[in-house]
Amino acid sequence: MSTQSLLARLDQVQPTIHIRDMHYRGKQPLRYTVSKVDPAVMGYRANLAKVAVNALAERMRIHDVTATVKGRDVTERARRLVRDSDFPMTLQSILVDMLAVGSAYLIVWTDLTGRPVVTGESAEQVIVERHPVTRAVTAAVKRWEVHDEMGRLISEHVIKYLPYKVIHLRRDIVETELKVVEVVDNPLGVVPVVPLVNVERIHDDVGYSVVDDLAPLVDALNKIMVDMLTASEAVARPKRYATGVELDDKDTAWTADEYDEYDEGFNADDPVDNDAGADSADDVDDEHVQAPFKDSDDMWITEQAEAKFGQLAGADLNGYRTAVDLIIQQIMAITALPAHMVGITTANPSTAEALRASEIALADKASSRIRVVNRPVEWALRLLVAVDAGVTPDEVTVDVKWADTATRSHAQDADAAAKLTGAAITTTDEARDMLGTGKEL
Repeated sequence: MSTQSLLARLDQVQPTIHIRDMHYRGKQPLRYTVSKVDPAVMGYRANLAKVAVNALAERMRIHDVTATVKGRDVTERARRLVRDSDFPMTLQSILVDMLAVGSAYLIVWTDLTGRPVVTGESAEQVIVERHPVTRAVTAAVKRWEVHDEMGRLISEHVIKYLPYKVIHLRRDIVETELKVVEVVDNPLGVVPVVPLVNVERIHDDVGYSVVDDLAPLVDALNKIMVDMLTASEAVARPKRYATGVELDDKDTAWTADEYDEYDEGFNADDPVDNDAGADSADDVDDEHVQAPFKDSDDMWITEQAEAKFGQLAGADLNGYRTAVDLIIQQIMAITALPAHMVGITTANPSTAEALRASEIALADKASSRIRVVNRPVEWALRLLVAVDAGVTPDEVTVDVKWADTATRSHAQDADAAAKLTGAAITTTDEARDMLGTGKEL
C-alpha cells in the first residue's frame, strides 16, 4: 500500500477518535438541551467515562516476563530491558489509550546510542496495513507535524515502516509532495509496529472504545446535573410574598422620557371617559411602584394591621436524584463498575471479601481485555529482545505473566500461601510469587 493510501486511512479514522477522546477527557458539548445555558454551568461534567476506562487499565499489569533466545534462557536480560525501557509505564498509558479511543500502538527500535527501546504511539498519528489472509502487519506509517513558537505549521514528517526498510519522508509548508529524507535498513525482517486494538468483533480494525456505549448515558447524566444546578440556583432561597401592604412610589417625579411616552398616547380632542381615565391612571401608577421589601432582607416589618406574609413552596429536587440514580444504574450495567466506584456511598463494602465480591464483574472484564492484548504485548517484547540480541524475532520466545485483576486481600493471600507451603503443595519461592514478593517488574 502506498504512503498516501495509508495517510488517507489515518485521516478517515480521526473523526471517530476525536469524539471518543472528547468524551474520555470530559470536554464534549452539552447535549439534550434546547434552552440557552449559562456558560459557567455548561462547563459542568460528571466524567464517569474516564473512571470506567482507568478502572480497567489499572487492573491490567504485567507481573513477570520470561524469555529465551535460540533455546537459551535470557529471562534476566529481558527483565532488565523491560525496566530500562520503562515498558510498564508505557504499557499503562497505552492501555488507557486503547480502551479510550479503541486502539494504540507500540514501536520497537533503537535510540541514538543503539539501545533497544519501545515507545507508545497514539492512534492519532499511527496506522497499520494488515495482510488480508494472515492479518500480519505488512506496513505502517507514523505522521507528526512541527510548528513554530506562534503555532504556525512548519513541516510534516512521515515515517513509513516496511519489513526490510524504514523510510523517513518530509514535506515543508511550501511543498506539495513528501520527499525522502533517509532510508534505513530493517534487520528484523518484520514491521516493528505492534497494534493494540480493543477488538470486540472480527475485522474490528478501528477498535471498540469503552466510551462508545457509555457516551449517551454520560451525556444524559450531565444534562440532568446541569438542570439540577440551574433549578437549585433559581430556588436557592424560597420566594416570599406579602398581601395587604401599600406599595411605594418608585420616584417622586417622572423623568422627561417617561412623561413624553405617556403624553404621546393622550389626545386633548378626544372625549373624556372618566372610567377609562381611571384605568389608565392605574396602569401608569403600576409601572411606577416598587415592592416595599427586598427578597434579600432578613426581616420584613410593616405597621399595617391587614398585612399578611407567606412563603411559596421551594422546588423539590428529589426528581433529579431519581433520574441520576436511574442513569447511574445503567452506567454500572454497561461498565461493570461497582456502586462504590460511581459515588454511591451507601454501598461501600464493609470487608475485604465483600469488596472483592463487588468487583468480580470488573475483574472479569479486565481479564478479557488481557486476553486481547497478551499476544501483541508478547510480540512487542520479542522484538525488543531480538533487537538487543541481534537476531530475528523467530529465534526469540517471550512469555508474559499478568497480575491478578481482582482486588486482593494481602492477609488472605498470605494465609493461603502459608497453608499451601505447610502442606508441601508449593515451595517457598512459589509462595512468594503468589504474594507478589518475588521478582516483579
